[in-house]
Amino acid sequence: MSESVCMVELKRTSLYEKHKEMGAKFLEFGGWDMPLEYEGMIKEHEAVRKSAGIFDVSHMGEVIIEGNESEKFIQNLVTNNIENMKDEEIIYTLMCYENGGVVDDLLVYKFNNEKFLLVINAGNIEKDFDWMIKNKENYDIDIKNISKEISQLAIQGPKAQEILQNIADINLDKIKFFNFKSEINILGMKCIVSRTGYTGEDGFEIYCKNEDVNKIWSELLNIGKGNLKPIGLGARDTLRFEACLPLYGNEINENISPLEAGLSFFVKLNKNKFIGKKSLESQKESSVKRKLIGFEVLGKGIARHGYDVLANNEVIGYVTTGYSSPTLNKVIGLALIDSKYSQLDNEIEIAIRKKRVKATIIKTPFYKKQYKNIEKYNLNKDDNKIQNDNQINQFSYIPTTSEDKKIMLASIGLSSVDELFLDIPSELRLNRSLNLESAKSEIEVSKCINKLANKNKNLNNLTCFLGAGAYDHYIPSIINHITSRSEFYTAYTPYQAEISQGTLQVIFEFQSMIAELTKMEIANASMYDGATAAVEACLMAVGQTKRKKIIVPKTVNPECRKVLQTYMQFNKCEIVEVDFCNEYGITDINKLRENVNKDTACVLIQNPNFFGIIEEMEQIEEIVHKNKALLIMSVDPISLGILKSPGEIGADIVVGEAQSLGNPLNFGGPYVGFMATKSKYTRKMPGRIVGETIDSDGNRAYVLTLQTREQHVRREKATSNICSNQALNALTASIYMAVMGKEGFKEVSSQCIKKSHYAYNQLISSEKFKPVFKGKFFKEFLLKSVDNIDEVNDKLLENNILGGYNVENEYSDLKNTTLLCVTEKRTKQEIDKLVEVMEGM
Repeated sequence: MSESVCMVELKRTSLYEKHKEMGAKFLEFGGWDMPLEYEGMIKEHEAVRKSAGIFDVSHMGEVIIEGNESEKFIQNLVTNNIENMKDEEIIYTLMCYENGGVVDDLLVYKFNNEKFLLVINAGNIEKDFDWMIKNKENYDIDIKNISKEISQLAIQGPKAQEILQNIADINLDKIKFFNFKSEINILGMKCIVSRTGYTGEDGFEIYCKNEDVNKIWSELLNIGKGNLKPIGLGARDTLRFEACLPLYGNEINENISPLEAGLSFFVKLNKNKFIGKKSLESQKESSVKRKLIGFEVLGKGIARHGYDVLANNEVIGYVTTGYSSPTLNKVIGLALIDSKYSQLDNEIEIAIRKKRVKATIIKTPFYKKQYKNIEKYNLNKDDNKIQNDNQINQFSYIPTTSEDKKIMLASIGLSSVDELFLDIPSELRLNRSLNLESAKSEIEVSKCINKLANKNKNLNNLTCFLGAGAYDHYIPSIINHITSRSEFYTAYTPYQAEISQGTLQVIFEFQSMIAELTKMEIANASMYDGATAAVEACLMAVGQTKRKKIIVPKTVNPECRKVLQTYMQFNKCEIVEVDFCNEYGITDINKLRENVNKDTACVLIQNPNFFGIIEEMEQIEEIVHKNKALLIMSVDPISLGILKSPGEIGADIVVGEAQSLGNPLNFGGPYVGFMATKSKYTRKMPGRIVGETIDSDGNRAYVLTLQTREQHVRREKATSNICSNQALNALTASIYMAVMGKEGFKEVSSQCIKKSHYAYNQLISSEKFKPVFKGKFFKEFLLKSVDNIDEVNDKLLENNILGGYNVENEYSDLKNTTLLCVTEKRTKQEIDKLVEVMEGM
């Protein structure tokens, strides 16, 4: 739509004089003298977004293809698949050269199998028509360029249908998205009316004779007075740009392929053949080297078409379109860049007027609106056409039927599920039916599932000495009685305080007890688990200190460190892992001191650490705070019944896994993380916080006081993308803490210490097992065996004992080493049995 054509005399539409009367400013566009704006681009842009606008797009080209091989010809000409089109449907597609570059993008209107209308871009009319003629050889068709005979109007915006309905003799609801009706009577004149749009809003196109367009234009503006404005090409470009719809000459041209432009959905490489297919297949197989991306300019200046895009002081591409978005109030743009730099959130630079201005890659489209009348179906049923959603799958909880699948596929122009996944290479697909038996009755399924479940060994028939992050503690029976009440285990929505007081109070009590247990000032509503809680704490520290270096000792749970690495690779943070002392199994204080400096955001310490050993927290706290970094402690909540609390030590943020607080092991989840901190860091906390207040009658009430997640604040101001909290697991933990009380916590902690030390002493009394470290431990300890640990655990399992964790899996230097855990649940007899089996090997 944008090729600049040098002509002595510019072409004009039939509405040229009308535009002059209305005070339009004109510009040359594709060889046409077209209205740029009437009242101003921004006003016109906003009119379309909020009400409706009417566009003179009569400069667009129209070509009729007729003949018994019309479908066959077009199928070879374009990249999309038109074989499944129904009469009066429209499809967006592209024509490509043999090298994969784009001849043009266009709309294909199907009247019937032998007649099609192709709508092409104004600046490409002659070129496109010549291309069609060149490729019509051996096809029994007629091609006619009717562009000079046809005028086209587009009416777009939320009120477009309401306005157009006044002069149309058909209920416009019958024209579905990307469909059209011919022979529509508008003011007594026969027109084609379609529903596609180029603005991101719902709307219609009217195709009529040149002599009829003035009357239709004037009547629409008269009917829509106050709600309908004439719109120039300036606003048309900003509107299509916000919706990320391509403009020929900018996002696509003879040197840019559809794959590079992000239009692969409209390229059906499974078609038998089409012009350019081989080049596009080759490009896809070798991976696309360039990619069209969206960006937001962070500094001053507007990125214009052709401006260089840079990364690491190298030019990596160029801007295709850039504007200050009237809708988003941001300077944004599209750019074609080297694919290796195209990851979301990557920082790039735009060369704007000899200055390099920072920008960041963001998601596209920039503006996305649900078109008003898109339906989930458009199937031709002879006598039983489905009329509304209630007749399809009336009960939403019933899985989709075959009919539902057909409806959904038809709505996006596909004929099969296989076609939906064509972008996945064939060699990566299963290419066969799933190896499943035929349907069974409910009784048969129940028996089958129970048979499978019985193959699992669980803690009802095993004695557990395995820990390493998930622990077998006693669960008071009252917990299941309370959590099984329907008020708690059904879905919760705590956003409306007036109907969610029970849920809100539960969260408030959890926060209060966690804060008291850790001796911190405030806690949030809970986190997903202990590992992600630790990572969120590190992100919180980075945000608070504006530093990027995170110190984490190797005594922290390996799984937690892996999660930290995963998160931080997208946050450009440096993670430094500090070794442990080989004698005591604690963080090497000297190495920690060497690594903590003015660039350090935080130090993450697990206490007791992964080896079960209690860290030297006083020394660590001094090192961390001397460098003005934040101290994050990941703790076992059970240990706080006897160990010094993080608040007393001087921790800034406390996190941990609360599974041990009344939650069963559950084969690995769901669990619940917790986070507590000092009140001065409250607004940096992720997730949400429930607060206590009073209602209008003076009664105590609870509300969501702080919500720093993406759903409730602007994305760029959200402290985290955590979108929920583990409410049911947090309830379980709250009941456990309330039932056990301070004395109960002390008793559980004390028994863990006594029983674990008894087991430790019994096992090292022989020559088969030797201590690995000298450090003091809580409930877990490391022992080195003369035998392979996997063999030891196999032998224990034969005796219905779940053995320790094979530490060599994560620490290659600690060969034949097991990490055993002994909680308050273990009896002397069970411990003696463990010792007997292990020593008897």
